[in-house]
Amino acid sequence: MEVAYRAEIEAADDPEAKTAEIEARVRGLTSPFRSAEAFVIEDIIDPAQTRARLEEFVRLAAPLRMPGETKVGYRP
Repeated sequence: MEVAYRAEIEAADDPEAKTAEIEARVRGLTSPFRSAEAFVIEDIIDPAQTRARLEEFVRLAAPLRMPGETKVGYRP
């Protein structure tokens, strides 16, 4: 971070205070909720629920990977 903001830190009267300010600003931008909102993510799952969600996805997606004719077609 100090490399990216070197000019701004060197130009400050109190470089340590400026570094702390920049760190706080950057930390505020790294929130998973802000990232989810920016990318229009509908749901953020609790890390404790990751395995259950992945198992559910695999259960739903596995039949779609079977070779052969598709079971779902276009409606007439």
